[in-house]
Amino acid sequence: MTTNRPTFIQPISSCSICNGETVRFQARVSARPRPEILWFHNQQLMLPSKDVVFHFDESTGTAILIIVDAFSEHAGQYSCQARNSAGDATCTATLTVTSEGKAPFFFLGIQFSVSVGEPVVFQCKLNAYPSPKVTWFHNNKQIPQSLRKIIKNKNCMDMHDSSLEVKDVLEEDSGSYKIFAINSEGSAESTASLLVIQGSEQNAKYLEFLRKSKCTREHIEHMMQKKRDDRVKVDLRSIC
Repeated sequence: MTTNRPTFIQPISSCSICNGETVRFQARVSARPRPEILWFHNQQLMLPSKDVVFHFDESTGTAILIIVDAFSEHAGQYSCQARNSAGDATCTATLTVTSEGKAPFFFLGIQFSVSVGEPVVFQCKLNAYPSPKVTWFHNNKQIPQSLRKIIKNKNCMDMHDSSLEVKDVLEEDSGSYKIFAINSEGSAESTASLLVIQGSEQNAKYLEFLRKSKCTREHIEHMMQKKRDDRVKVDLRSIC
């Protein structure tokens, strides 16, 4: 069988996209036997994932690389290498990713209640580019990170998750909570209200207290009535 060293009939081409767009590199290669296709980003071997797709059509010799939702970290030099037993060949192109800023946008849950002593977690999903600065407030006072109040932020491209966990909730934790996000494109905020109520166990203790208080009050009233009756009897005897 005749062997041919890989030759690119159509090399990949440089391109420019905006943040969040899909990029597609395509090349055509002639080789015998069937070549192995490798893709590199900034000289690092690429592996397929849910956002990075490889495809090779042996009948046409077409090699394709697709990157879904490309961002600034995907910018740089891309190389397609074809190799077989006869040799190898490489073609290279550049990807430029431009930024289109996005002002923060998110929503937060509405008012809700929790029981004393239980943790409460406020969560929100935020869309913004570039990454925003996120600040949490309680009754208009900034909440500092602490062992009882834990703030977590997670960023993935232009999607951002932020959460505030308040452990061992106390009645003093009731009030208005606000999250404020700002970047170079703008700002946004959202609020939620927290009402801390007594738990069922505490309610049971409170009801038991009321029951005992009622019994005590009834006992006292009974004793007072008995004393009044005794005094009346004494007075009657005195009259007689």
